[in-house]
Amino acid sequence: MSASLGIVSLIALIAAIAVGCIWKSNVGIASIGLAVIISLMYGIKEKTIIEGFSGSLFITMAGVTYLFGILTQNGTLDKIAKIFVSLSLKRSIWFIPVVIYCLGFILSAIGPGSIPILAIIPVLAVPIALSAGYSPIMLTVIGMSGCFGGRMAPITPEGLLVANLLTKQGLDGNILPIWACIFVSSLVMTVLAYVYYKGWKVEKLQAEAGAVLNQEILRFNRNQIISLVGLILMIVCSLVLKRNVGLISFLVGTIILLFGVADESVCIRKIPWGVLMDVLGVGMLMNIIVESGGIDTLTAALSSVMNVHTASAIMGLTGGIMSFFSSGLGVVFPTLVPTVSGIAANFNGVVSPIELAAAAVIGGTMTGICPISTAGALSLGALSSAQANEEKKYDINKVFVAYWIWAFVALGIIFILGVSGVFRLICSI
Repeated sequence: MSASLGIVSLIALIAAIAVGCIWKSNVGIASIGLAVIISLMYGIKEKTIIEGFSGSLFITMAGVTYLFGILTQNGTLDKIAKIFVSLSLKRSIWFIPVVIYCLGFILSAIGPGSIPILAIIPVLAVPIALSAGYSPIMLTVIGMSGCFGGRMAPITPEGLLVANLLTKQGLDGNILPIWACIFVSSLVMTVLAYVYYKGWKVEKLQAEAGAVLNQEILRFNRNQIISLVGLILMIVCSLVLKRNVGLISFLVGTIILLFGVADESVCIRKIPWGVLMDVLGVGMLMNIIVESGGIDTLTAALSSVMNVHTASAIMGLTGGIMSFFSSGLGVVFPTLVPTVSGIAANFNGVVSPIELAAAAVIGGTMTGICPISTAGALSLGALSSAQANEEKKYDINKVFVAYWIWAFVALGIIFILGVSGVFRLICSI
């Protein structure tokens, strides 16, 4: 292949991201279009582009999100969240921040990843915060941090994608060190939010907070019980029996739908097709980048501004800045994770490729707290709706700025943990 192809294909990737950011179009589809143009310019066979489409990754991500689309559509996940919060209120109102974090963590880690759960936790956290006297910004930041902390479990779409990207480089696909790094980062974010907003000071009574949830009977109905059994079956088959989580999710989803637990057409629409196209489309362009040596060019560019002490910090900042303008799962992970083995080799093994992958993943995740992300926007919308019929204690414009500030706080956390060697320590255990 031409020596210039690697550079041209990298420019095409940047152009696809720019198109997605400016015109709000799908980066994956733009990537496929640009891959076709490049193939015509350089005489690349169409087979090379198509080989970049990962069928196994599609099955995994579509299957998991399909099953959790069922659990979302019939209210199972929402009911789990509300029951947890209700139990915490009976115990102590001071326990709410802990429960909100754990809810985000557990619901993300059991299979769906953070994307669908980030649509649930902020919307639940805002009315609870307003009723209990907590800052809604604090409680939503804590809830989102919990979602981030559980994101890289081995059975989530994010975990499976990163493991796949690592094994393609001949690396160990064990992502537990990466999961540990993002868990620690999310805990730091949680503690900072709790301390800054003085979470130990609660303005209202426990009974007022409980009234938010007491308006409905918090019991699982028939459809939700069947869905819970299906969820447990999926977890057991994938983690214990080592079956493909995507295929098992399709099987379990098909079985529980025979019992009429949800509307299948709605569940299919809940599959994040845009994210799937992001991941798979970028993957097709990335195949040209890999084949043409573009990854080596990107690796060299990143390595030139790194040293053994700043490598993971700079990788994390790169992922975080990219995440402001594009999807972490769809763009940041597929772009940066494939470079980690090459960058690590440039430092003669002093820097671990898993450490670099962890930094890229954390950067591409935790800045998702900004208000132009789905989670940040939902938090703003929930707060605006909750204050619609009462005194507006929180100015939405100021809250908008606050979420941006917390996104930059996340970048600071990533940089400090990277430079201080915390990620390296975790990945070496």
